[in-house]
Amino acid sequence: MVDLTEGEFLFLKKYNALLETVEEAFDYLSDENQNASAPVTRQVVLDSYEAIGKIAEAHVNLVLLFEKNEEALQIIAQFGNLVDELEQIGHFEQNTAPEKEALQTYIKPAYETWKNQIQHHILPQIAH
Repeated sequence: MVDLTEGEFLFLKKYNALLETVEEAFDYLSDENQNASAPVTRQVVLDSYEAIGKIAEAHVNLVLLFEKNEEALQIIAQFGNLVDELEQIGHFEQNTAPEKEALQTYIKPAYETWKNQIQHHILPQIAH
């Protein structure tokens, strides 16, 4: 466990909240009962873009916090693979919602696995 400053502690708490936000967005977007063309669905897609971008930006600081933890660094690096997969299914295209089947069968499970792996390193730091 790393000794954290108050700022680092708050950073990790916010980062963890972003992880949960993206998971909730994927849950919503992969729900068969949601209308892909509804305005709220479009807003969830846009919010997920923003959260994914913030996660990627946060990795600069996360790498510094976990610089001596090779396993955590590898997990952080794997996030880029998830973003690549999201690009391949059109998640970042302006005019479409991502394909539900791709979200359900690959992206959501892959994200959840990655999130659980990174949280294995984050949660002990913020569990006070």
